[in-house]
Amino acid sequence: MIVKDPKFEISAVKPTQYPTGGLPEIVLVGKSNVGKSSFINTMINRKNLARTSSEPGKTRQINFYNIDNLFYFVDLPRVWL
Repeated sequence: MIVKDPKFEISAVKPTQYPTGGLPEIVLVGKSNVGKSSFINTMINRKNLARTSSEPGKTRQINFYNIDNLFYFVDLPRVWL
């Protein structure tokens, strides 16, 4: 996949903050510290768009990444499982 213009869109804590663009969403769900953010960075060939940490449980909000205005990668925190 060739990604030209990925952007961090928003960290949302409630549904009223979710993006309203109507783009499809690819949601990443999993336990803490399994590499969801690293997966996003690998897929878009960037090192630091999605923040990574060596400590589990750092993601507290729902993070939306706009991938070339085609779709969103959505990174969910552990608490959503």
